[in-house]
Amino acid sequence: MTPYDFVHLSLLAVGGEIQGRTKLQKTIYFLGILSGTLPKLGYRPHFYGPYSDAIAAAVNRLKSLGFITENTVGIGAMGSSGFEIARHDFRLTEEGKLIAQKKADQNPEVWEGIRRVAKRFLEAGSIDYMRMSVAAKTIFLLSDAAKPATAFDLSESASRLGWNPTPQEVEESVEFLKKLGLVKAGGHP
Repeated sequence: MTPYDFVHLSLLAVGGEIQGRTKLQKTIYFLGILSGTLPKLGYRPHFYGPYSDAIAAAVNRLKSLGFITENTVGIGAMGSSGFEIARHDFRLTEEGKLIAQKKADQNPEVWEGIRRVAKRFLEAGSIDYMRMSVAAKTIFLLSDAAKPATAFDLSESASRLGWNPTPQEVEESVEFLKKLGLVKAGGHP
């Protein structure tokens, strides 16, 4: 399965809409982890946590084909550069839904796997993009840790990648990761 098809089917599985670029990247990241397809999705460390150029390219391809729309929503706040901060929302078009459903029908095992992990992801509860970013950073760091780590240890390790979550933010993200079944008590993967 290509990153393009994974993104397309994932969008269908989560209800056809994701609000924000960061949230889209992190949603696909978690679905990749939960489905065992993460190595094929090309994630690497980035400012807002794990990021994939392949996923960004897949989104652009889906847009160019008219399968998704991207709407920019101004939130009324100004960033440090003097420009308005905006959120980019993504939604499957009717044609995008039809094509995704055809892909799902042609690949029932793949679709069932994505649908199952998307349901698990959605049942873990909705969190904002910043908390999702910290959770993605946390699981990324835990996957590289040679031994179990505390929230303080993970916060310190994050600084090597230019990340700055506080121990409290890491601890809160562990609760989300527990709901996903990605960590056990104490932050063990």
